[in-house]
Amino acid sequence: MSGTASPRLIANWKANLAPGEEVELARQIALRGSARQLAPGSLLIAPSAIGLVAVASLLRREHAELKIGVVAQDCSSDDPGARTGEIPASHLIGVADAVILGHSERRARGEDGRAIGAKVARCIDAGIVPIVCLGDLDARATDVERCDAVVDQWRGVLAGAAALQREEAAVSTSGIIIAYEPVWAIGSGRPARPETVAAVARALRSEAELTSAPLLYGGSVDGKSAAGYVGGSGAERVDGLLIGGASLEVESLFQIAAAVGVSR
Repeated sequence: MSGTASPRLIANWKANLAPGEEVELARQIALRGSARQLAPGSLLIAPSAIGLVAVASLLRREHAELKIGVVAQDCSSDDPGARTGEIPASHLIGVADAVILGHSERRARGEDGRAIGAKVARCIDAGIVPIVCLGDLDARATDVERCDAVVDQWRGVLAGAAALQREEAAVSTSGIIIAYEPVWAIGSGRPARPETVAAVARALRSEAELTSAPLLYGGSVDGKSAAGYVGGSGAERVDGLLIGGASLEVESLFQIAAAVGVSR
């Protein structure tokens, strides 16, 4: 992903579509991307685990010129072995360019920083880029409180990676991407203020291993609001968006792509 354009857009389809629907949506996105001059490498798609291989195969076989990346929605914190139902990070080599870790919907099921950090360690070993989601819960919190909460979450992830002997230097050179997704904003239609996102970016980049890491925002973004989040400079820079519901429709996705300047 070193050649990925900026801004980055990650379309997280979650478990909304059946595998055949995912392939068809990927096809329609790629066709629209060719017609609307989507910047090569600017878009990554995260289909379900079942649709991952089929979507990756389609995009690489028929639409390679767009360089649309493919992202897994999760991976196991375990090595390969007798672990029924798990998806080891090493099994994603050659299929996924990156893996989303610690999404708020996973955290709501009990996943904590230690588990997420273990997954980061497995991604480092496999050479797959970890995309770590961090987010605060309280819509009434101050920006200072949000920053403190998110930095604490990040330090929990670091501790989990360190428990598997993957220290900060390994994390900082893994190509790691951070996605700030305030839980109270997701699906609410009330995105965080751009000033809040900039403050969180600055707080996270004060951590040594995240000084130059790309940071994305996710939470009720649409074509009207997207441009207000991407850009900036220095520690407050926001490098792209993690898109949920709006990525399930071709037109809404390309409204966002046009708003941030990666499509016409």
